[in-house]
Amino acid sequence: MTKWIQKLRCRLDKSKFMTNNSSKQVIWTKNRRGQNIYGELYLPSNPSPAPLVIYSHGYGYTMPFIDSHALVESGIATFEFDFCGGSPESRSDGSSIDMSVMTEADDLDAVLNKLQSHPAIDRNKIYLSGGSQGGFVSIVIGVRRQKDIQGMILYCPALVIGDFEQYELHGARMPERYRFGNMIVGKRYVDDLKNYDVYAEMKKFTKSVLYYQGSADEMVPITYAYHAEKSFPNVQLKVIPGASHMLTFGHETELFEEMKQFILNE
Repeated sequence: MTKWIQKLRCRLDKSKFMTNNSSKQVIWTKNRRGQNIYGELYLPSNPSPAPLVIYSHGYGYTMPFIDSHALVESGIATFEFDFCGGSPESRSDGSSIDMSVMTEADDLDAVLNKLQSHPAIDRNKIYLSGGSQGGFVSIVIGVRRQKDIQGMILYCPALVIGDFEQYELHGARMPERYRFGNMIVGKRYVDDLKNYDVYAEMKKFTKSVLYYQGSADEMVPITYAYHAEKSFPNVQLKVIPGASHMLTFGHETELFEEMKQFILNE
């Protein structure tokens, strides 16, 4: 997993850019635990309130799967933020020992509250997007805050986390601390999901979902995507043949265009 994160960091750092048609605002938010959350809002130059994509990053890194900043060229604002304890490079408060999908869901909940009232954002056209663990987090808040968002765009959401003890620990119980990838997590990483049925929650979400999965994903078996397809009432599952967990590599243009059309045509 560490090598995968290093490759992702190298690839996406090179693709970051700003244009003359966008502006950046640094926005700090507090979650209900009183922790500070760092985020960056990218706004298009058009004066009208813009649709917004809130991107939730994956485990152990803060970069998006695709260069969502390019959306500003089409008049779509984007917000990227650091989960508390979600990465060694996080500018937000918190430790990975105390982090879980559910603590990150609380962070996203606070971010959504903050951005709803931003004058440059069309609060009726807010979308949640996330990759890997951030995709799982987006589902949790998407269902919880369905009335406040228009839809979700998910990149290989790491639903396998719900079976962490089975897949990662081979059936053993989660210890107090465990080295997973480039971070050390605590028991709550597993315990916070033990009474959460993500597929039952998906059935409650009736708005549109665009869901991407690589057929050769080495971290999240494709069976999770097929189960999600049966659970979401209104989902487009797009399986990318031969793609791994880094499914956007080589497919950036295609996914960007589909993401843009999904937002602008809703």
